[in-house]
Amino acid sequence: MSTNSDPDIRKVISRFDPISLDQMGNVELMRRKDTKYVCGRSQLPYFLEQLKEDYYVLEIEEEREHAYETTYFDTNDFSMYKMHHNGKLNRHKIRVRRYVYTNKQFLEIKRKNNKGETIKKRIENSGEHTEQTINGDGWFVAKYTPYESELLEPKLGNRFIRITLVNKVIQERVTIDYKLNFTDIETEKSLTNESICIIEIKRNLYEKNSAFATLLKDNKVYPMGFSKYCVGVSLLQNNLKQNNFKRRINKIQNLK
Repeated sequence: MSTNSDPDIRKVISRFDPISLDQMGNVELMRRKDTKYVCGRSQLPYFLEQLKEDYYVLEIEEEREHAYETTYFDTNDFSMYKMHHNGKLNRHKIRVRRYVYTNKQFLEIKRKNNKGETIKKRIENSGEHTEQTINGDGWFVAKYTPYESELLEPKLGNRFIRITLVNKVIQERVTIDYKLNFTDIETEKSLTNESICIIEIKRNLYEKNSAFATLLKDNKVYPMGFSKYCVGVSLLQNNLKQNNFKRRINKIQNLK
């Protein structure tokens, strides 16, 4: 693949049983409980080796690692970023995400409600919205958020490699993202973090058991909130308030 993936990670996931995109549709989990973890990229091959009998890995055209590209939208004064920074619930993320491996693009809206649930809505690119504007699908933004699409601007670009696992027994998906790149769209300032992995366990609201969560706990990797949008903005926008993210970012920067 053209994403320059990690050979150690690639070797381990080659030993997983595959699952296709169509088969994975049964575990879409658009309304779910998400738990995020951050670990050093060097730890990932060991974790995957322990879990190869418990999970399938998503395979598309013989590839098991897939590149994603995302553009995040916000108001001129970064109101969505500020709501997350201040710990407000019933908050939103609005993004256009391109799935490079299928060459499909979606406008996606994620809402975190006051019960801690993540509710995701998305529509495929109508041909009227692009990475730079979503006005063509303003009705979708108006239906699921309190924002007007005309007042939203592209703020952050993000690229990464993703591995997707599906539990063989319970309703659970796990996404593993690494080689994160962030770009300030206005200034084109860019940075890449090669040392961390973002693991997100996505389960329906009633599932309790997770082989991946248990393994992480046993290895003293504990849940930690991580918003790619907020972390990227914090790193690239020095003029915005970021006190509540500093400790997290410092910890992340020390991982290997």
